Amino acid sequence: MWKCKWIFLFLIPQILSAEGFQKGNLMLFGSGSYGLGMSSGSLERYTETYNFPTYLFYRDGLSPEAKNFYFYALTEFNSDQVQLNSHLGEMGVQYALLKYLSVGLTGVYQSIEASNLRQLEPTFVLLAANQLQRQYPSSSYNDSLSSAELLSFLIRKDQRISSITTGNLDFGIHFLPNSVFDPYIRFGGGIGNERQSGGNVQRFFAGLGLRFHFASYFLFLEALTTNTYIVDYKAQVNAFRNRGNFEESFVSLGFGKQFSLVSTTEEPNVAPVVQTVEKTQQAESQPPGIKTFSFLANEIFEPKTTRVHVEGRAKLDALARSFTIEYPQYEILIINYVAPIPGTEEEDPLHEQFGINRSFAIFQILREKNIPAARIVNATAGSTRYELDSSERVLFELRAKP
Repeated sequence: MWKCKWIFLFLIPQILSAEGFQKGNLMLFGSGSYGLGMSSGSLERYTETYNFPTYLFYRDGLSPEAKNFYFYALTEFNSDQVQLNSHLGEMGVQYALLKYLSVGLTGVYQSIEASNLRQLEPTFVLLAANQLQRQYPSSSYNDSLSSAELLSFLIRKDQRISSITTGNLDFGIHFLPNSVFDPYIRFGGGIGNERQSGGNVQRFFAGLGLRFHFASYFLFLEALTTNTYIVDYKAQVNAFRNRGNFEESFVSLGFGKQFSLVSTTEEPNVAPVVQTVEKTQQAESQPPGIKTFSFLANEIFEPKTTRVHVEGRAKLDALARSFTIEYPQYEILIINYVAPIPGTEEEDPLHEQFGINRSFAIFQILREKNIPAARIVNATAGSTRYELDSSERVLFELRAKP
């Protein structure tokens, strides 16, 4: 229990300093994707046809009904044994073009593998059957075909059938900008080359993902579906021709870092800020370069909760515009002074955590108003920072950057 609490307290500053998805930011990222085996397309159908043991049920002595049953049983067994699966590696860059929209360029390497693919070409079966017929002329040709096909059926292994690189253009729609958790959808397409056997490639994809931001980094998990088309196919040396389309679903895990290219400012057509905050007595004793503003906690929060009420949000919106327009060179420190809870001491960890949670609620609203997280130097200060009266208060320290 205590270990979990200390881990939580350690992560709080990292989360509070997270930039989130913010207009004007540039994001570099890389990911690895694992195919779920949910594949389809003409490439998979051709693989099953290529791998099917056509002559295995030609043996004499089987009735037509038995041959039909044998054929359908082999068809089901072959489709279960031969599965296509793909792995993706992706590296790219994204730019937060608008508040909710990003555009990016990525490079993707895709490897398509077939399980239990036959290693002997189908033409080998006919040659081997002719050779067996010469050696054992007493047996029928159908039995020789079946024996030769059995050898081909037994010699199988997993094999890579395609190796693809593509360059892609993608677009993202982000639902919670400036938030630690950023759900999004991403879609796009690109072109490239099939490196193993030749041919041009067209790729289209769409995905649903979730990013978790901490400091200037982020982790993301994404569910992805892709359509890969091998076009302008050229003949290859080996017998297996991997032309056609391939469709599969993936799960992707990635890591990235973002950079602030421009400072985000609020639009100039905002309403004038009404200064409803009062300077505290401590402001007179503050050193130069520090400005302090104070609210009563009930002006911001519902009583004895961490929920910001409607009037409190309006005050914080006005204050955020003031921080952006009038004090852009100041860093912001959020401090929540909470009156001691009856039956506890002020240093009680739960009491301190209550102040931290209130600071976090204010932090989220400031981030929604496009105040960069880097300006909020510490949003976890609790009730022991100031010696005030018993009234619950919310303090904002504006510190001039050195």
